[in-house]
Amino acid sequence: MPKVSVVIPVYNTGSLLDRTLESVTRQTLTDIEVICIDDCSKDHSLDILKSWAQRDPRVRIIALPENGGVSRARNTGIDAAESPYIYFLDSDDWIDMDYLEAMYAKAMETGQEVVVNANYRKEYEDPSRQPEIERWGISEEGYYPTSVIQSHMLCVIWARLYGRDYLLRNNIRFPVIPGGSEDIYFTGLAEVLQPRSYVFFGPFHHYWQRTGSLYHQKSNGFYYVRSYRLLFDELNARCISLDGLKLFYCGLVSIDSQENYDFIRSYLLDAGPAILDYPDHYTILDNLLFKAVLASPDYEDFLAHHHPNLAIEYLRNHLKSKHKNA
Repeated sequence: MPKVSVVIPVYNTGSLLDRTLESVTRQTLTDIEVICIDDCSKDHSLDILKSWAQRDPRVRIIALPENGGVSRARNTGIDAAESPYIYFLDSDDWIDMDYLEAMYAKAMETGQEVVVNANYRKEYEDPSRQPEIERWGISEEGYYPTSVIQSHMLCVIWARLYGRDYLLRNNIRFPVIPGGSEDIYFTGLAEVLQPRSYVFFGPFHHYWQRTGSLYHQKSNGFYYVRSYRLLFDELNARCISLDGLKLFYCGLVSIDSQENYDFIRSYLLDAGPAILDYPDHYTILDNLLFKAVLASPDYEDFLAHHHPNLAIEYLRNHLKSKHKNA
């Protein structure tokens, strides 16, 4: 039995797949399986996957009959995995050769169902930009409760190794929602269901920054809030305490419709009491959105006092404050 199942959803990333799969198949931990779920790609991605499967029997292909999105693809990978641990990798990213070995070793050493590697490196499609080594706000390796991890680290699945039986036993699945925010729900639920997670600083995950990707879309902030709403409702349904948990993150949100405004305001009213108890968990933009939306009874009033693009609103307020203090 392989020790780690690497689940890779694939959709129209044929030009980048070789780099990703080479980094996985050359891992120092050789007892792995690589499950590639082709989400009905329209380019040559499936042909590249078949070529790799012919060269390396550890590479398995699941070709979906129709495009269903990254969440369905990853859920398919969870169901197909045969290893005790699952690692999720995007098809345009790559990992250091000893990455999986380090993750697996920490899982064995600590006995944790979720292990977090806080090291990663941003790699840019733009050749004029240099790679950036990132380390999140936790300074020392060790065991941390979910409330600390959520308030200091990004909610990204590629920084974590998951116990497969743990995911199945607790019915932890990716929500089928648009906008690239499914990680928030999945990582939040997986970590809060165990008393603590282990964080360490291992080899690097290389996070590919593509122009025009979901990460860079100005509307992604709304999707972040929506994913937190799902997590909030799920935790309440399971009677899990919200005390100390980070309950929203807005990112570069642009509230450009009545529908989006109503959704965000409704959620922030529900989660408000728990949010107010932990103001340090939230960024300047988070707090700006929280105060602006709760102070506006309707969308018309919100637009009368604020710019719908939160980043512009922040800059406007910052310049006003700077001019006032000059």
